[in-house]
This record gives sequence, structure tokens and C-alpha cells, in this order.
Amino acid sequence: MKRYFYMLAALAIAACQQPVQPEMAPGKVQVEPVITRATEVNFEDGDRIGFTMTKVNDAEAYASNECLTFGGGVFSGDLMWYADAYSDADVYAYYPYSESGTPTSYFAKGDQTDGIAKGDLMAASKKGVLPTPNAITMVFKHLMTKIVVNIDNQSGASVEGVEIAGSPVAADIDIAEMAISPYSDPLPDEEPDPIKAYEATAGKVWKAIIIPATTKLQLIVNLSNGKKISQPLAEMTLKSGGQYTINARLLQDNMIVSASGEIENWTDEGEIEFEGEGSTEDIPVEFEEHDGYFVYDGVEYKTVTLADGNTWMAENLRFIPRGKTVSSDPAEDAGIWYPAANAEKVADPALVESLGLLYDAATAFGAEITVENAGSFEGVQGICPTGWHIPTASEMTGLVGQCSNSALTNTEAAYYDATIKGASLAALAEAGWAWQFASARNKGNTAANGSYMVTNYNGIYGVMSYVMGSSMYQVQTNDDGSIKNVQYYYFMPLYNASNEKLSVAYGNYLSGVSVRCVKNK
Repeated sequence: MKRYFYMLAALAIAACQQPVQPEMAPGKVQVEPVITRATEVNFEDGDRIGFTMTKVNDAEAYASNECLTFGGGVFSGDLMWYADAYSDADVYAYYPYSESGTPTSYFAKGDQTDGIAKGDLMAASKKGVLPTPNAITMVFKHLMTKIVVNIDNQSGASVEGVEIAGSPVAADIDIAEMAISPYSDPLPDEEPDPIKAYEATAGKVWKAIIIPATTKLQLIVNLSNGKKISQPLAEMTLKSGGQYTINARLLQDNMIVSASGEIENWTDEGEIEFEGEGSTEDIPVEFEEHDGYFVYDGVEYKTVTLADGNTWMAENLRFIPRGKTVSSDPAEDAGIWYPAANAEKVADPALVESLGLLYDAATAFGAEITVENAGSFEGVQGICPTGWHIPTASEMTGLVGQCSNSALTNTEAAYYDATIKGASLAALAEAGWAWQFASARNKGNTAANGSYMVTNYNGIYGVMSYVMGSSMYQVQTNDDGSIKNVQYYYFMPLYNASNEKLSVAYGNYLSGVSVRCVKNK
């Protein structure tokens, strides 16, 4: 505010010396949505939002429930900015648009068999916005909860439909505050009908949008032989914007259910517990590939085709394999850990979205590693999506050139820089493949204790970091012939005052490191 005061004072002095020029409003109001999902991927041209703008110093809204339409990457309409360039405003928006006005309540969509988009409700809010010729960047968040049901059908009959009972039928909403609360008006006493889920993948995956609440859901599966199998779930506080996965195995006369472990896609909110035992074997994992990104198990990842001719993941993997639980303790041989790229050098789940998870080689390869098979994983798919794999040593040196094993150094590599003997991190970032300093879980051999390895340079923690490769360097054994350590070729950065480069080095198979998959050719 001081900056604006000084600017206004300067304008007042100038006004004594020359005629005052009228201020011009910067044109139409535009909204640029950030990382949002309207129809499972992104907003589409023609989607509409309701937009409200209130100048901070005015009692009434400058614009109320203005309809803005998506096109060219932004929402826009006929709404023009006001002329006072130094008067800020609070704005909020919601999707989908309602002609009757900004909604204050929400009623669950009982039949979602033709798609879940109609059940979605998103909102965005931003304070202190000044008139600008640029689009207002607004982060749209889901207000409802998404349920994904994965079914492994071994019943002998086909699944005719999936239903979810036990969720509220209505809720009060405050778009400006992006808040959900219990419905304030009376509701009928009779038991509401279950929500009919959308069959997203034929015979395997069903989805539904429900109202977030503390509730005890029930999963109902209707079979072609006329049977209806149901399974109650334990009470759970389902959070706004959270996606929760139910894995169900159908047998001839009953159903076994279990949780995937972590909330996926929208936000990470914890685990769901179920009544009774279950299994997570052979649960299908969704994968949709698009130009410049793919969606894997409900999470979107950027991809980029680099000068080496390969298409790489442009960010670190955060996929949680079925049956695995992410650990916060580096001493625990869990196979998968949270990153600890912070001053405290402790696990931080909040870093997963930006830095990914840390995996040991067995988890990444999807198999136990032994002395006999240690060298058999080159190019393995492992936890990568179908059609992708853990990079090989030749793919890694083909990208950055330099390798600790000089016999593998490739001076013709796409990003090799002879002056620094490796690939410039800045050059890779400019190409769309920015390195993410995610720290690492270090364990040098089977007898060692695991610990987080967190180093700091210029305020960036987690500088000591790796990305896993699948080509073996060497196997080390104990005197009795048992496995002591296996080293694979990993990407490793050098990031200090003298250099900022990436090369290929050796990494220990029990350490926890980042994973970036490369597409099969």
C-alpha cells in the first residue's frame, strides 16, 4: 500500500505542472484457470463460469454472477474493467455457471451413469486484484468429493451397475469462502436413493461425485445374475476436493474391499479404513496419454520430447503401488518414502505434489532383487505406466553425456557440454525438463541404517538427489554369497558454486530416489 501511496503522491505533484490525463481501464476482464479439472482433464472451450467482483471500497458488487466463457486458455465475456486503476477488488468464481445466480446450496446428483461432470462443483477466490490487461490467474478447487471404485470381478457374472449409499443429499455452500457446511433447511425423512456411479472403464472402474461429510458409506454392486452385493465402509471424514479410491474384489457370493492407501488426484487426504479384510491384488490402474502430459492413476504428469528424440516425464513420479504405504521414517525399509527437502531434514508429505516420492529399486522395478536377477531389469516397466519404462544407462548418457564409468560417456549426447563435462541444468530446464531437488533416502548396503540425505545450497534443500535408472553397474555380495548391495546407473546433479550440471553416476539399490519414466519407442 505504501508503494501506491507514493505513486499517487507523485501523480498529485505532476498534476500541478501539467494537465491531468484520464485513466483508461485495461479492457475486458479475463480469468486464467490453473491446474483444474472440469471433464477429467481440463476446461474445454465453451465451458462457463459465474464471476463476481467487488471493489474493496464499495458496498455493492461491481459485477455479480457475470457469465464468462472459456476459449483460448482463458475465461472472458462482456465484462470490462472499471477505470480506477488503483482501486483493488475481491473476486470469486464457480463452475458450472448457473443462470439463477451464484449457488448457496448443492444437491447431490443421484444418477451419474452418463458422466460425473454434472456433479462437479469448483470454485476460486482471490483478494486484492487490481485492473490489469492480463488475465487474472485463479486456482479453481473442487468443493465436492470424488469416489473411484476399482473392481476385480471374479464372480462369473457381469457388473450391471455400482452404487454408493450413505452420503448426504444436500449441503450449504459459500462460493466466496469456498466452504461446505451441513444443509440448513429440513429434508425428507425417507432414506435417499444411492448414487449411481459412472462406468469410466468398462467392467473395471466406476466414479461418482458426492458431498464431503463425516459419514459411513456403503458400496453396492448389481450383477447380471440378479444378485446385489453390498459392503459397508468404516466411518470416514471425506474432505472437500479429495479423491478416495475403493478397491473391490467380487467373488461368487461376496465382495472383499480394501483401500489403495493414499488419496489420489485432487488432494492427498489420508487413508480410508474398511470393515472386514480385503485384498489389493490385480487392481487396474488408469492411464490416459495425451499430447504433453499423461494421467496415471488419476494424477496428471507433464511430459516432454527432448533433443535426444525420447519423450520423458518432466516431473517426478508420485504413484503409490497397490499394497504400499508411504513412510516418514528413513530407517524403515518401506520401499517408498516422503521427500525431506527442508531445513529440518524430516519427511514432509506436503512436498509430494512438487517433488514426487522416493523409491528403492525393488519398488520401482516391481520385483524382489537378488544376486541372480539383479542385472535383468534394464528397461523394465516397473511402476511406470504402460508403454513407459525406467530409463536405461544408454538413454541417460544419451541425454546428458557424462558418466562415472568413462566407458559409457557419450560426447555426442543431446545436452552434453564439454566445458562442464555434463549437461547444464539450466539448458535442461529451458528444454522443459527441470530438475527437482527432492533429497534422497540413503542406505549404502543391507547392513546399513537408512537416513535422509539433505544438503543445502543457496537456500535450496535436497540438492543431493537422484533419478533412478534400470541398468546395473555392479553386484556386491557378503562372504556367504548373500546380497550386500547392488548399484544401478542413476542421474545425479552437481549443484554448487562451481557448477550446476547433471551426469550419470552409481546409486545404491536400497536408497530412496526419484523416478522419471521414459516412453518406449
